[in-house]
Amino acid sequence: MKTQRLFFALWPSAPVRQAIVDMLAGLPPSIRGRNMQAHNLHITLHFLGQTTPEQRDCMHRAARSLKAAPFTFTLDRLGYFPRAKILWMGATTLPDELAQLHASLGAALTGCDYQVDSRHYQPHVTLKRKLAKMAPVADLRFSIPWPVDEFVLVESVPAEKGVDYRVIEKYPL
Repeated sequence: MKTQRLFFALWPSAPVRQAIVDMLAGLPPSIRGRNMQAHNLHITLHFLGQTTPEQRDCMHRAARSLKAAPFTFTLDRLGYFPRAKILWMGATTLPDELAQLHASLGAALTGCDYQVDSRHYQPHVTLKRKLAKMAPVADLRFSIPWPVDEFVLVESVPAEKGVDYRVIEKYPL
């Protein structure tokens, strides 16, 4: 049976994506790692993994059933996951609507044979992978408002330079 590697995500608009890319280009050269491709930038809501067509259909119906309000949050901080060696961008203040969207979607997906990750949800945009260490960036200031009026279902497809993320469904808020 053919499966797909799927996840639900927040997908930035072109202006938000460009603002993230511009900020990334302005990082000090001492922050070395493999940049994420601009077209792959996103915030994961729920990683589903290898999914059968039946599971995908169930998850699609669950996502369509959600009622959630649009919101805006501001990307304004960098972080580093040392174990994974990932530089990420996130928000100092998370809107309640984002936490509610994450929780509601997770609850809806449990009816589709999905187990919600038990770790604390930390929404972030991965910027660089394979960072040996994080250089100080104390003087770096940025603020990127991100209006959110939908979430998406994304397929991770193997590609020549790693993976490509392809939006296969959109769900308005």
